[in-house]
Amino acid sequence: MTIVNPFFHRGAIRRSEDFHGRQSEIQQILGLLRNGQSVSLIGPRRIGKSSILLHLARPEVRAAYQLTAPSALFVVIDCQEFGGSPPEEVYEALLHGLLEQTETTGLSIGPIDATGTYRSLDRALNQLQRLGVSVVVLLDEFELLAANEHLTPYFFARLRGLTTKYGLAYLTASQRPLFAITADEQILSSPFFNIFVTLPLGLYSLAEGRQLLDVRLAETGVVFDEALKEHLLYLVGPHPFFLHIAGYHAFLAAQAGGPINLGEMDEAIEVEADSHLSYLWQNLTGEERYTLAILTGPIDSLRLLEQQCLVEGSNGRHRYTSEILRRYVRRQFVEGLVQAGPFVIDRQRHTVRADGQELNLTTSQFDLLICLTESAGQVVHSDNLETAVWGEVLVDDPDRLKTLIKRLRRAVEPYDNWIVSERGVGYALRPPG
Repeated sequence: MTIVNPFFHRGAIRRSEDFHGRQSEIQQILGLLRNGQSVSLIGPRRIGKSSILLHLARPEVRAAYQLTAPSALFVVIDCQEFGGSPPEEVYEALLHGLLEQTETTGLSIGPIDATGTYRSLDRALNQLQRLGVSVVVLLDEFELLAANEHLTPYFFARLRGLTTKYGLAYLTASQRPLFAITADEQILSSPFFNIFVTLPLGLYSLAEGRQLLDVRLAETGVVFDEALKEHLLYLVGPHPFFLHIAGYHAFLAAQAGGPINLGEMDEAIEVEADSHLSYLWQNLTGEERYTLAILTGPIDSLRLLEQQCLVEGSNGRHRYTSEILRRYVRRQFVEGLVQAGPFVIDRQRHTVRADGQELNLTTSQFDLLICLTESAGQVVHSDNLETAVWGEVLVDDPDRLKTLIKRLRRAVEPYDNWIVSERGVGYALRPPG
């Protein structure tokens, strides 16, 4: 009997039984919506925003908050369909979603002209208010609607007006905060954008991450031991999307029987995760990439990287949210930086960092480490290292390079074992072991 790999999700979670975690966020959102408060859910691509909206659309999820029919209707709109649409098409989609919900739940309202006009939408909401029905509109991929050049400040003012007239509430989902998703200052100045409570959606907790692995495996007969689960969480962090990728490949490896080759498994996970990491990287500015590489910089850049679930801060220091991200960043070209292993070197600022911690090096140590880093993985001949540090100046001291290497190793502890001696040839910068 073939066991289906339970880690199959690459898009939004559409079945209730497959939805995992996020109870704190769901309770917070529903508590706000019950009080008529609009909510802006923000988080990076693939973090689970669409899954939450689809989950909230299920009446059983909202029952404890008295947000089910006939007292409340939830209308889900995917804004990907309206990136270039005129206002009439948006009004029509809202109206059709509303009428579909009234039909599904058995609510009866008078005849409504289903054409795409604001007046028809207004009339439907008016009748629902008379019946004591509250309405929540869930707008997924909202940045595409906000950036639609056919939608004017007047359009958004009308959407805001519906909240005042009928107590309508909105739940938007976007990758960035509302103030950052439209370049049109007139649109941004619309009162519509002032009615939201912002709720960031980030990583799972570590407990939720472990539980996801256990829940997915529950009925398969396959078991991940604690060491494997810890390795997967170290590799990809408690990120819903990356955990599904990691779990998928770990499941394949476990099914094959015998000891799991972690190197091969990690490589397969990194290959599949690479396209998403590339998307995140390409959407960063040069300054944000630089900040991500050195793990320090302007507070605004660090906050954005935190919002994108790329770094997390604690006690004034920042670190990567996963090992695959750290490896990815080290492979990227960043203007002004030399990267290899744990080391990030800024030539202009004459600084060296290792895993976000700045190291204190002399000029000679700095030049020596640069030479090794630029040829990472390869043996650099002793003569070339001496030339890089001291130029062509002849000094009658055959041990000066060895002495400098010892001092450099002490200066970069605990990463000193990255500097490997090749007896009789030179030195190399490469992973220990």
